[in-house]
Amino acid sequence: MAKIIDSYARMVARRPVLILILSLILTTIMVYGLTNLELTNTDFEGSLPDNLEVVKSIDLIRNEFGGTENALIVIQIDSSTPGSTEPIDVRDSRIIRYIDILTQGSEHIDYVEGVSSISNIIKELNNGRIPNSLNSIKILLKDNLFASNYVSEDNSMSLVRISLNEDVKNDAEEFERQLSELIEKTEKPAGVSVQIAGEVIRNPVIERVIGPDMSRTSLFSLIGILIVLLFLLRSIKFGLLALTTILFGIVWALGFVALIGLGISTASAGVVSMIMGIGIDFGIQIITRFRHELKTHDKIKAMEVTISSVFMPMITTTLAALIGFRAMSLGQLTIMSEMGTIMSFGVAASMLAAITIVPSMLVLLEKDK
Repeated sequence: MAKIIDSYARMVARRPVLILILSLILTTIMVYGLTNLELTNTDFEGSLPDNLEVVKSIDLIRNEFGGTENALIVIQIDSSTPGSTEPIDVRDSRIIRYIDILTQGSEHIDYVEGVSSISNIIKELNNGRIPNSLNSIKILLKDNLFASNYVSEDNSMSLVRISLNEDVKNDAEEFERQLSELIEKTEKPAGVSVQIAGEVIRNPVIERVIGPDMSRTSLFSLIGILIVLLFLLRSIKFGLLALTTILFGIVWALGFVALIGLGISTASAGVVSMIMGIGIDFGIQIITRFRHELKTHDKIKAMEVTISSVFMPMITTTLAALIGFRAMSLGQLTIMSEMGTIMSFGVAASMLAAITIVPSMLVLLEKDK
């Protein structure tokens, strides 16, 4: 093993251009894969193991009744002008007519299987018509047992319940867009606020929040690591060279993920910052040892000694990390397994970058004594 490591060390030190060319060819392939990387929506239900009773119950209900996905339109009194003519009771005929428009409009949205609201109940009780007065509506609903499913106890809030088929999970953003568009285009009475809610609405909202957060997190991590590198290595050149470890490592890892047909969910996108924090250590080891060896050797010999000395410790560190990350797949949550897989690829790729890209560039950029 030692002879193989020494042979590789000599090849990197004496043929840095070849190593760099091969590394750039690999990078080109991985960049191509990266362009096809699929960023998937996080399926929070799908992250649960299939053998849980609650998951079995959901599957049983779906098989028997055709789905359990639901969305809600929440209509709430929001009158802020005392003494105005704005409605103070959600059963006001103006609001009921508004609810009826939303109810009928929702029926034409993709993936909708059924819509129910207080306006349906009132129309059933009054030959398909909505009374013009609040008192008439109160009388109609007085002894109705189902009204409480749609109107709050203090009569300040009402719900439109939308039943959806299971396919909506694959296109929740489109459903949310159509429902939001319906609400925006429907003129609402004064003193009323409207929101949409439900599990199917939650996921697109979470995706929109997580995406920018992950981008900011990765950027802040990169800036923070660069600051530490510049302080630790006291050199812009060596600091940027160390940074290439994680830059190439992340590109290679995510490109490989795409090439083998895996995607990355937004919930797992945060592993990029973790890969940065772990992977940068490989670059620091190479550069620190190389600078130390330059004190007594020329750059070729310094790189040979560097790689021969740090190769086994880096391999050991990588194997330990891989074992730990693969252990994440032993749990029942699939999202943890996905994160462990991506982090394993990331750490392995960072180590590979540290023994190819970084040493070849160090040799090429370092001046001869």
